Amino acid sequence: MMKENFEINHSLAQMIVDAAKEVIGKDINFIQLDGKIIASTDSNRIGSFHEAAFQVKEKRSIVEVSENGAFKGAKKGINYPVMMNQQMLGIIGISGDPEECKSLGFLLTKITEVLIKEQMIVGKVHSLDELRSSVVRMFIFENEKENAFMKEHLHQLQYELEENAFVSIIHINGLNNPSTLPVHMHDMLLKQGIKLFTYLFPNQYAIIVNQSQYKNVIKALDTYFHSLSISCSIGIGSTGALEELAASYKHAKLALKYALSKQAFICEYANLDLEMIMESINLHTRNDYVVKLIGELSEEEITLLHTYYKNNLSLKKTAAELFIHKNTLQYRLEKIAEKTKVNPRDYHGSVKLYIALLLQTL
Repeated sequence: MMKENFEINHSLAQMIVDAAKEVIGKDINFIQLDGKIIASTDSNRIGSFHEAAFQVKEKRSIVEVSENGAFKGAKKGINYPVMMNQQMLGIIGISGDPEECKSLGFLLTKITEVLIKEQMIVGKVHSLDELRSSVVRMFIFENEKENAFMKEHLHQLQYELEENAFVSIIHINGLNNPSTLPVHMHDMLLKQGIKLFTYLFPNQYAIIVNQSQYKNVIKALDTYFHSLSISCSIGIGSTGALEELAASYKHAKLALKYALSKQAFICEYANLDLEMIMESINLHTRNDYVVKLIGELSEEEITLLHTYYKNNLSLKKTAAELFIHKNTLQYRLEKIAEKTKVNPRDYHGSVKLYIALLLQTL
């Protein structure tokens, strides 16, 4: 049974565009029927008006944009109506050359359709897996939560949520065997007493865990993934009341983003400090600072700096990890100082470069 008058909120829309970009590789926008962009992989566009999308609503058909500025607030690309049961729920668009985007349109609309259908299931479910997925999505995507509904289905799952819980996101790198991995994950999570989890396309799981399980779950995930040939990163969200689980999900995404940038196995939101301050800085300011400080550096030099800071500015450890001589490392650091006008071996200069690297990863 599908929910009548289903509306796509910002959280669900952002999840859709993020998932689509990971597969398609281009910027994606989700636009409301009034033409307002509510989610985008280009955060600068969120909240702006998209005239081409408004035309999609009027025509109930695809609208191509052949050049930037042809429609107010629109860039080159293609925009598609999002239809479900003959009802238009919004518009989704790909930014890029229209001819190139055409080949991606079917994939984009199918990804969108699958994710929306999963979220629309709130009535009778056909299995416990569908039930647990529906409950998790209602919590993390800020959908209206009916207490009677939640209590009934948590009872069916034989699971009781404590007053405080948290969300964690498991990001699996390189799904070498996607047909069997979900089965492994499913069994492992249930074995650890985790009964609230859902698969997030294309390579993530979101889990909801009681506060009392915090340490045991982290230890279990660590043991499980290290025992298998599976590379992954895990973001642990903030702990709070049940109505704060949507915020915990956002915090888990931030922690995961940091874990991925550092190639770390687990990152806990509670342990982030400077990164949280960085996240609040205006995007334009961030970009300006990054370009000004490290815009001229090569990828190899950026990697060198990341390794240098990871090893707490130790020349010996950095050189060993990069398989280069200590003198070679010093020479390359001097070259970075020449390019940036900031010396990474000077305390104040090192802080400036470190902040630029952090801002680049957010």
